[in-house]
Amino acid sequence: MFGLFVVLTPQEYIFELKIFTMKTRIFLLSSVLIIVAVLIVSCYKSKSSYNSSSTTNSKVSITSSGFSPASVTIVTGSTVSWTNNDNMAHTVTTADGGINSGDIAPQSSYTKTFTTAGTYNYYDAHNTNMTGVLIVTTSSGGGY
Repeated sequence: MFGLFVVLTPQEYIFELKIFTMKTRIFLLSSVLIIVAVLIVSCYKSKSSYNSSSTTNSKVSITSSGFSPASVTIVTGSTVSWTNNDNMAHTVTTADGGINSGDIAPQSSYTKTFTTAGTYNYYDAHNTNMTGVLIVTTSSGGGY
């Protein structure tokens, strides 16, 4: 029965306790450092992505039933292409002339790049019941 019970002196007990506490401290510190590293990496944004353009190329389909999608939101510098998927000519027109595609033949497209923020309510001059809205917002200039 010698090996079953180990009797520690008070000094040995304190020494053993300190080793356990040090291991715990190292484990907790390592865990915190790993969590901090993961958070930093997940929030990192490269320099090139701050300067990259967030412009898009949006597409709108024109059919006999209207514009699809009927509402599009883009940032300045983005391009919108309207494609006539009908068998008759259509237009993309605004009352102030900001957009004036002229007749878009069947299976043809009209493309415009928007450099000015604003809301463009457009319609088909051949069928004024066909309407759409284009919202152009100012680009955020990078960041989040």
